[in-house]
Amino acid sequence: MSPDDNLPLMTWHARPDMSCEYVNRAWLEFTGYTPGQALGEGWSRCLHPEDLMRWLDAGVRAFDDRKPFEIDYRLRRRDGEYRWILDRAAPRYGGDGLFVGFGGACLDIDERKREQHSLARALERERRLRIATEEASRLRHGLTLSVLHELLSPAQAIATWAAHMREEAIEGNAREQIRIISNLLELGKQSAPAAERALLTGVRVLVVKLDDVVKPLQVAGAEVRVAGSLAEALETLSSWHPDVVLTESDESFIRALRALPAERGGCLRAAELLKDGEGMKAGYDAQLARPVEPVALLATVARLAA
Repeated sequence: MSPDDNLPLMTWHARPDMSCEYVNRAWLEFTGYTPGQALGEGWSRCLHPEDLMRWLDAGVRAFDDRKPFEIDYRLRRRDGEYRWILDRAAPRYGGDGLFVGFGGACLDIDERKREQHSLARALERERRLRIATEEASRLRHGLTLSVLHELLSPAQAIATWAAHMREEAIEGNAREQIRIISNLLELGKQSAPAAERALLTGVRVLVVKLDDVVKPLQVAGAEVRVAGSLAEALETLSSWHPDVVLTESDESFIRALRALPAERGGCLRAAELLKDGEGMKAGYDAQLARPVEPVALLATVARLAA
């Protein structure tokens, strides 16, 4: 009985010609082989066919150079399942210093190997998803620019015909639409931060009881102040003069706003954010449906500020 038979690791010895001369009890129990089946070249029948040539290539070079080597491969267990094994081997020498072959120890690393493969697959899925998301974003951006280009030509035609017919109100609205579409086109063509800052630079917006519209306005370059109530909004107007007011649909607020003197904000342009099924209240200049789309928000504020 060899001392190696008491080791929990699978160990083996090979002669200088690479033929197997010994495998310990742990190796035999793992593979289900008898010593007679394992010795000589018999051990190789347990290796996965796809890994055998790698093992032989690494082994031949190591045997020729008399250098230790390490390799992982799949070894067939006694139940027929292939398990990943880490095999570390080193040259063996007799008492007279003569090279007598190699000895190796095998460790089952199947769980760790499968975790590595799962991680690699997850990273690959994440990479593909990121590429798909970026492509979808690029296509959506191109579609938006295409739609804006299509809107620009009719607006220009309306403005031209309105001028010809001397319909000043129609012409003014059409030209305002052209300006907004042109700004949005410029917004799409440039890098987002720079373009958005140019869109509402210098525009003051008072936001009443609304939180979800503040960030898009600030990103677009607007100067924004927030009021949490009607009283706070009216107090703000006594010392700060915005260009546009945004609020939830509130009849009492718009009546109070319109009752103010012109210099206090009575003539301010105001937009209300409507809930489903509501209609625009008298006194408001524009309406936006919730949830608010950032492009619609910025276009409305730009139009009212103008």
